[in-house]
Amino acid sequence: MKRRTFLGTAAASLAVPVLAAPSIARGAAANVLKFVPQSNLTSLDPVWTTAAVTTNHAWNVYDTLYGVDHTLKPQPQMAEGHTVSSDQLTWTIKLRPGLKFHDNTPVRAADCAASLSRWAARDTFGQTMAPFVAEYKAVDDSTLAIHLHHPFPLLLDGLAKPSSSVPFIMPERIAKTDPFKQITEVIGSGPFRFLPKEYISGSRVAYEKFAGYKPREGTPSWTSGAKVAHFNRVEWHIIPDTATASAALQSGEVDWWEQVQADLIPMLKTNKNITFGIGDPTGYMGVIRFNELYPPFNNRLMREAILHAVDQKEYMAAVTGNDPKSYLLWHSFYPAKTPFGAPSVPDPMARNPDLALAKQLIAKAGYKGEKITIINPTNFATIAPFGQITYALFKKLGLNVTLDEMDWGSVVQRRAVTKPPAQGGWNVFHTWTTGMFIENPAVSPIIRGQGMKGWFGWYKSAKMEALNSQWLTAPTVAAQKKIAAQMQALAFHDAPTVPLGEFFIHTAYRKNLTGVLEGPAPFAWNCRMV
Repeated sequence: MKRRTFLGTAAASLAVPVLAAPSIARGAAANVLKFVPQSNLTSLDPVWTTAAVTTNHAWNVYDTLYGVDHTLKPQPQMAEGHTVSSDQLTWTIKLRPGLKFHDNTPVRAADCAASLSRWAARDTFGQTMAPFVAEYKAVDDSTLAIHLHHPFPLLLDGLAKPSSSVPFIMPERIAKTDPFKQITEVIGSGPFRFLPKEYISGSRVAYEKFAGYKPREGTPSWTSGAKVAHFNRVEWHIIPDTATASAALQSGEVDWWEQVQADLIPMLKTNKNITFGIGDPTGYMGVIRFNELYPPFNNRLMREAILHAVDQKEYMAAVTGNDPKSYLLWHSFYPAKTPFGAPSVPDPMARNPDLALAKQLIAKAGYKGEKITIINPTNFATIAPFGQITYALFKKLGLNVTLDEMDWGSVVQRRAVTKPPAQGGWNVFHTWTTGMFIENPAVSPIIRGQGMKGWFGWYKSAKMEALNSQWLTAPTVAAQKKIAAQMQALAFHDAPTVPLGEFFIHTAYRKNLTGVLEGPAPFAWNCRMV
């Protein structure tokens, strides 16, 4: 069912007081947090995929050596602290005593070394660190040494990375899994233990409080500080139908709905038992991503054509209920209100949409009518409209396009396929990224030119990577801003990605759920019922 058709019947559905089977009604005395995630969880490996739902799952299960507070400053987490040699080439990190994995084995420096090595092989920032890092080495069970070829002042920023692919700590035997293959066993280091026997993709995910977890002292702030689990159990209930999720939240059958569809907010605000928050204070940027391995988008002019044809307002209105206070038309690859957030000069999107120019570029590219496959989720309200709008746009441009719709979990799996579109691959997909995912050139996979080692779409640019190396060693913030602007200009020229604007997604929960923390993910720690 198309989103616009569905919205016409949503109001009637919300009047139904009983959820469709199976029921997820809560016992009055149960110490259980019932949560509706943004989408189905199909991959359990936060290294293999950058899907936000997998990262959110991983925050329940794993911990990190360092976290960030609300000022984005790295803070020790599993680490007790660190020292740096006088030549800046050796960082020595001591682990806090008493750390345990969920199989009750101790967390060792060897586990940390293997976890960081696997993460660095896939993550954009980890790959950026790779030329600087000589090795991650266990000195003894409680001491990790990171030896560098050259000084790298941003090392802690990498270890504390809070979004997308995060350097979570796993047991060594699991962390030695090929980073391009998904792990099959989840043994965490965090406050909640994953319950594999209760995991039913498309239905439910369950976690229980891990008694062996030793919280850090201090005030929790984003991914740092004390991660105290007050619930004995956390349940994720996969409810793709937004009317059903809304009804469950209103009746108290669930406690927290991660991402509320904008069209439903006015009605939910009439319920005095529900409160709202911003899902991620750094915001979200919608994007079109091209596959550059195959025609027609292996041709730069084809990608540029789409860049000039896009109307950001249409995309943003579709995912925010046309609320102008909830989005920003933003012609930049960096988030607004960040050090590098500014439109490109000159701004290639300033006169968009320009369908006449787009058609000229398509003709100049020599487009031969190759079939274009857009893969798009049906069950992700803040992404699904993007694909439908682009499909209609491609039709206007005279392109031979098909919209291949599926659940989000299938999109996550399929976008990793490098085969031709006719053999199960794809040409275009849409997603959004959190602000932290793209805050600076080093971490942003949507502009980096790492080829087959990079993000899905596999944009390759030696010039972009050379600029990134200059950015990493720039002596001043002013120099960094200049290089970041050059990288953005190159990204608009090469157009591996088209930015669709910046927006905010609301989260909603029952008012008797307290301790909900602000941050880049829906954290289950610190929450409790009153």
